[in-house]
Amino acid sequence: MNTHSELSAGRARADTTLALATGQAIHLGRLGGELTVLEGRVWLTRDSDLGDHRVEAGERLRLAVGENAVIEPWDAGHAVSVQWKPRRQGFFGAVLAEPLRALAWALGALAGGFSALARSAAASASRAQGCISGGDSMASSGALK
Repeated sequence: MNTHSELSAGRARADTTLALATGQAIHLGRLGGELTVLEGRVWLTRDSDLGDHRVEAGERLRLAVGENAVIEPWDAGHAVSVQWKPRRQGFFGAVLAEPLRALAWALGALAGGFSALARSAAASASRAQGCISGGDSMASSGALK
């Protein structure tokens, strides 16, 4: 059974040492930072790569701001310990992050609504056009001469 957890903003502010159990996955967030494997091996997946990475004990990896990364133990039954040092967020970034995330969600929902409305209008127009017979159109009646 895989369990998936995300480092909360409160926990991610300071350097964090984590012990991962078999089947546990940790989402590192999108702030960027530095991951160091202290013990064991981890499997790292991030959106910006086509493949996954195996990171060994003693290796260090930097993640850029915006990278969506998830780590989990590579070997079943082996202890894994990592250190996560998130990038320090500036004052304005911290103040604006949540309102901007909420605005992005709202704009996405609004765009989805407009998309559904456009599909509905296109379907109605298609049905209306299919109901006009050749003799009922203005062009066939001679009105457009």
